[in-house]
Amino acid sequence: MKLQKGQIIEFDGLPAVVVGLPDDPDVPEDHVALWFGCPDAVRKSRGGPGGIIPEVWTVPIDLCDPGVPPVFKH
Repeated sequence: MKLQKGQIIEFDGLPAVVVGLPDDPDVPEDHVALWFGCPDAVRKSRGGPGGIIPEVWTVPIDLCDPGVPPVFKH
C-alpha cells in the first residue's frame, strides 16, 4: 500500500494519521510514523492546559490497512 502524509489509515483496528514516511528523520526503513490523536486532551477553552506533546509511533508499513473515509464536522 502506497502511503502519504496526511492519509488516514487503520492500524490494529484504530484510525491513525500518517505523519512520517521512511525518508523522514527518525522513521526506520519500511516503517511509517502514525499519530493516533489525543483523546484525553481538553480544549483550552474548557480549562485544558494546552502545550500537550503529541505521541507519534513508528510501525511497519505492512501492518497498515486502508482507512475508512472520515466524517467531516464543522
